[in-house]
Amino acid sequence: MTRHLRLLLLPLASLLAGCEIDNAAFMIEGKEHALIINREKPYFWSDQYELAVIVSRMPTCQRRFDMKPARLNTAVVTVFDGGEPNRYILRQGSSRWYAVNTTDCVFSVIDKPATEPPAIGTFRKKDEQFTFVPVKAGAAGAS
Repeated sequence: MTRHLRLLLLPLASLLAGCEIDNAAFMIEGKEHALIINREKPYFWSDQYELAVIVSRMPTCQRRFDMKPARLNTAVVTVFDGGEPNRYILRQGSSRWYAVNTTDCVFSVIDKPATEPPAIGTFRKKDEQFTFVPVKAGAAGAS
């Protein structure tokens, strides 16, 4: 590689070095049935994450749905019991609500529920890693 080409590629590499791509999974029934949150910070100067949820219940379905972008400090997604089999409610931050169904891979934006359903866990950063943190036994309804 020529010296000039290396000098041109060095700034490009430093720009891309700041990007982050993280995935965390809530395993429902083994690796074939899960909700996965994909969190991407495309550039080092980005002040928000692009979020997506991957609804997976193999071999029936697997689909990716985009969620609203979230500021770096509020990129938290809480999973709640949806009240029926394979239905889950997601709360992004404190005010965005979604419903997902893993039976047929359906995703929709919903209004805030009248009463907060029991929490299952939260996708968040813990010990410097993006992960799913389940609600501790006996703490149902906590978020």
